[in-house]
Amino acid sequence: MKSSLSILSLSENYPNYNALLKDDIQNFIEENKDKEITQTLLNLPKEYQNLRIEIGNQIKSLQKSKSKLPLWYNSDKILFPPSLSIEQASSESTAEYKASLVENNFNNDDKINVENQTLVDLTGGMGVDSFYFSKKVKKVIYIEQNELLASIAKHNFEKLGATNIEVICGNSEDFLEKAKTENLVFDWIYLDPARRDNVQKKVFLLEDCQPNMIDLWDLFKNRGKKWLLKTAPLLDIQLVLNRLTDIEKVEVVALQNECKEVLYQLDSFEEKRENTNIVVNTINLHAENRNRKHYKENNLEQFSFLISEEKGIFIDYSLKNEIQSFLYEPNVAVLKAGAFKSIAQKYQLHKLSTNTHLYTSIDLKENFVGKKFKILEVASFSKKEIKRKFGKTNFNIVTRNFPMSVKDLRKQFSISEGQHEFLFFTTTTSNSVDEKIVLRVERV
Repeated sequence: MKSSLSILSLSENYPNYNALLKDDIQNFIEENKDKEITQTLLNLPKEYQNLRIEIGNQIKSLQKSKSKLPLWYNSDKILFPPSLSIEQASSESTAEYKASLVENNFNNDDKINVENQTLVDLTGGMGVDSFYFSKKVKKVIYIEQNELLASIAKHNFEKLGATNIEVICGNSEDFLEKAKTENLVFDWIYLDPARRDNVQKKVFLLEDCQPNMIDLWDLFKNRGKKWLLKTAPLLDIQLVLNRLTDIEKVEVVALQNECKEVLYQLDSFEEKRENTNIVVNTINLHAENRNRKHYKENNLEQFSFLISEEKGIFIDYSLKNEIQSFLYEPNVAVLKAGAFKSIAQKYQLHKLSTNTHLYTSIDLKENFVGKKFKILEVASFSKKEIKRKFGKTNFNIVTRNFPMSVKDLRKQFSISEGQHEFLFFTTTTSNSVDEKIVLRVERV
């Protein structure tokens, strides 16, 4: 399959974008990339007025990319698509993590010839995922139906030295249909469906995304030995497991304790099976080192569990008078995965309540995957008592399974922002009765 963009160029099809590559315009963008856009455009030199929209877009996209895409931000003569594409793109951190998953699977699978690995990115977009995949496999086929996006990605791949990426501007279903006709089988197929409809309204069901993964799997599953599907964190994991078969593994990925994406690894050549005994791996990446291989050395937070075992686990609940010395809150990846009982079993913790995902222990669990606190005081939630003890003081306030907001609590009790100590307003269960409590704690 030859690239339909191989004979196209930015200068022929998008002359305004191509003009952005001139040295004087690049210098202007570089000098103003950290400045307020509106004022910058008001001061735009007369000779650049015809490129006002494109220059404004470049500066806006650069600013969005500074922390999310530092390689793109710091490289010379990189072009940026409209800023919505920046928002929809993977961060470099999560893209690199996905690439490590593909690499590790290749290394562990003797059936795959590691010298001839090919990965197809069906939804190429800005090309961040394709770029990092290209560092781990011999060849990446990037597919994108938006010609401007594909043209910009092709230009950027060349500037970034990614010579093993073939760019195809076209429809992913058409590509797979042709592959089926030619009996082509790829080592990996990656899919990050668009989660907006034709009028840019967000959609939340897998079958409403574009392209429709369920249809693709039914029609073209054998075009890839393995598939990797990315979904947004809002999409319910169990819902995906109910709609797709042959899922091998689920990866819930957070970056600096913000859940970014959920990945589903599927194997098309295994015998058809139900999704009842699936491993869910949760990982919280840190900015200082993104590579999964160096997890242990860099103390990245990782926790795995079996979905089939979660429901059957029996755990202890802490009564208010039995809350122990330390308090724990799992990271967002663990919470998104629903490992509420598995995490308690793993670290031998007591849970405050069925719906309160906070845990306690007598001894400190140093390697817990989340936040750790030393409990200084436990108090019942009595408005008179809380006002007496904590009113007109300085604390960080956290609410978990509690009916009042942080804003309302601060207003009612005149509690200002704190530095070191926290007040957790939460709920515990005693003899099947919920009781509101307050925990005064400090970070470990």
